[in-house]
Amino acid sequence: MKKLLITIVLWAALLLHAQEGKFVYAYIRSYPQTVEQGITAPIRWSKTDWLIAASAAGIGVSLYIFDDEINSFTSDNKTRFTSDLSLFAKQFGEGKYILPTIFATGIAGIALGSDKTTDTGLLALKSFVLANGTAQVLKFATQRKRPNSGKGKEFFNGSGFHKNRESFPSGHATVAWSVAPIIAAQYRESAWVPPLAYGLATLTSCSRVHDNKHWASDAFAGSLIGYFAAKLTLSTTPRLQLYPGTDANSISFRWEM
Repeated sequence: MKKLLITIVLWAALLLHAQEGKFVYAYIRSYPQTVEQGITAPIRWSKTDWLIAASAAGIGVSLYIFDDEINSFTSDNKTRFTSDLSLFAKQFGEGKYILPTIFATGIAGIALGSDKTTDTGLLALKSFVLANGTAQVLKFATQRKRPNSGKGKEFFNGSGFHKNRESFPSGHATVAWSVAPIIAAQYRESAWVPPLAYGLATLTSCSRVHDNKHWASDAFAGSLIGYFAAKLTLSTTPRLQLYPGTDANSISFRWEM
């Protein structure tokens, strides 16, 4: 968390220097606005939205019921290929790799004068922060042990609150799915980017079950949190664009929601 805060501060400082602070203020202010939008979203849901939410809840409950069976099936059917694939895929859920990559993307956008690249980095960072903040709260609140502990799939497993009960939701799945929709949306003009982004995120989620680090319901919940954090971020975050000012020697800023 300390490294994350330092990253945000440094990034904001760079953008303040590069963009005179106008856009940065709007971007930072959008964080609490997005949180508010997320919390109050059910008030504005349509029948279709409620149906989607009910379906997701149903899938989550079903996975919980069959968590033990899924875990046993996965353990009994591991191969060298699936292990290698899992090792590859889980890297896309490692915050220690993804966060520097996000930071580098934003810096590259500033250095190259590419608003789209800068936006991609800023959107990914915001989605990463919001999704992982939600996941960490749930990890502490639900107190679920990992399947490799051999202590069962129940929530609130044991008395008190302990850091080692952090199975729900999967952090790797949350990370991967908080970034995949951002990349897919920003580069949707390339037909291969969206399926690649979502494919890698799916493999990352599956790798956590394969490696016996998470229950299937953990991975599913993490995927949902990351996905909806990304979608909220895309719909509620200002985008940087540069336009000629009213006089020939100035640049004006405009951001779109």
